[in-house]
Amino acid sequence: MKYYTNNSYNQMQAYSGGQVSLECPEKLYLDITQDCNIYCRMCRDVFSMNGKTMPYDLFSRLIEETSPFVKNYSLFNSGEPLIVKDFRERVDYVNTVKRNDCTVEISTNGLLLTDDMINFLCSREVKVCVSFDGADKETFEKIRCGANFEKVCDNLHKLSSAYANVSIEKAPSIYVTIQKDNQNQLLKIAELINSLGVRQMGYGFVNIPSEYAPDMNDNLRMEIEKTALYIDDNKMLNYLYPTRIGDYLWWGNKYIHKSNFLLDNHCTAPLASASIRYDGDVFLCCNGGEYVDNISDKSFLEVWQSKRFNELRAEVNSQDSIPHKCKQCWWVNR
Repeated sequence: MKYYTNNSYNQMQAYSGGQVSLECPEKLYLDITQDCNIYCRMCRDVFSMNGKTMPYDLFSRLIEETSPFVKNYSLFNSGEPLIVKDFRERVDYVNTVKRNDCTVEISTNGLLLTDDMINFLCSREVKVCVSFDGADKETFEKIRCGANFEKVCDNLHKLSSAYANVSIEKAPSIYVTIQKDNQNQLLKIAELINSLGVRQMGYGFVNIPSEYAPDMNDNLRMEIEKTALYIDDNKMLNYLYPTRIGDYLWWGNKYIHKSNFLLDNHCTAPLASASIRYDGDVFLCCNGGEYVDNISDKSFLEVWQSKRFNELRAEVNSQDSIPHKCKQCWWVNR
């Protein structure tokens, strides 16, 4: 028996490159908009274009305050960043003031990746992830309502071609939200995106709403094992994957029963990252973590170093007071 410490949050954190100072997180999610030009059934049930965009003055204040410390800015969380009218201006501002070793990334549904936008993102060295939830048109468009499978595939191919000469860790990626309707398509998705020139793939579970959650069974474990093997064999990067399925933990290239390990499911996310919503609300992490405070009338660093934040950091790993949202987090094997 051995301690099992691997978790999906550590996989994600590896890209940030390490914390500079305890005064500020290494990774900051700026949810610059909650509006979206499609609606994914596990995210929302209607089109949502209500002007829920982070004011530019709040955005620039956050960048200016945190740029000496942050190693990775994610300009997204729950919306489509490319619909923001001054998106390019925001990216250029971040690139003007950020650290030389700081990376900027977005996640997009891929519909707005025009040739001009792709050229802009590539020239500004923005790391791009495209949400991609099906290996065929029927599954893809059933999950991502209002999307167009063929258009996203075409845009993904153009995007990958534009970034063909960058190192694999900076190349465009896809992310699959594993759910009932696509849990048997992971290998087919990997084969498809490989044919489009994509060199990175990540995937994780939908657990809310529960009716869309995948079945944690032998077939799912085998599907992930086959997908991981395909990604390795084709020299792609499997940058994010579930390290726990039910009572089984990822070990090497397969899942092994948890009885072989002493499981460490402590979470370090609130020590190294934070998420800020369009309206200034601060949350512990990008995965629906607890609300901390609002920064409309105070600095982010003041909130980051506050008594409230420290209390929540303790509660995240406390058996007696762990927040409900944290109890079922697949990122840290819970």
